[in-house]
Amino acid sequence: MTIYDGICMMLGNTLKCIQLDCMLLATTAILAIFVTNEDAKSWLYRNSWIVIVAIAATLVILIMCCYCPFLFRKKPINYILLMIFVAGESILISFISMRYLPSQVLMAIGYTALLVVALALFARFAPCDFTGCGPYLLIFCLVLFVMAIVMFFYRSFWLLILFCSLGILVFSLYLVVDIQMMIGGKHKNQYDEEDYILAALSIYIDIIQLFYYILLLLGLLDE
Repeated sequence: MTIYDGICMMLGNTLKCIQLDCMLLATTAILAIFVTNEDAKSWLYRNSWIVIVAIAATLVILIMCCYCPFLFRKKPINYILLMIFVAGESILISFISMRYLPSQVLMAIGYTALLVVALALFARFAPCDFTGCGPYLLIFCLVLFVMAIVMFFYRSFWLLILFCSLGILVFSLYLVVDIQMMIGGKHKNQYDEEDYILAALSIYIDIIQLFYYILLLLGLLDE
């Protein structure tokens, strides 16, 4: 690798980190408004159609990630799709969080931040390459999906605890995989330089999912 290649890689990773920080800050700001402000809560409850639109928008963009990844390499449409996804996901996570106490949400944010830092350090310095674990993680996701269906008909405290714990484990591994793919280097699978939006989006989704499962677990333990 030449010095020029190294500088380009460093700048590319810095850009991804800045984008990710902006996405997380935007989500945190929206979350804080709806969790702490009663008027905002009432407004979102009265206009629940916004949540339905947010679900539809995020699902469509996720499908586009799978079948139309080239769109996320073209400016300005990649940034437009990114902003729509972050807005939709922020509304969804805020709507879910409104049923919890502000203290529980704050604790979930803190635990998520600590876990993300620990996993990022592990992904950066671990001698193991986890980027080939995608198929196995997909199986775990299917297990989570089946468990969610089962719990729709049969609610059990310990089954919910297991569900949350498995969710935290799965998306912790996903976060390690995505960070290693973003870092590149000697890892088997890597994001291309043009995939900076997809890389930031993948890590953002992992962090949001970790927050969701940690919040759900804290809510269960406080009952």
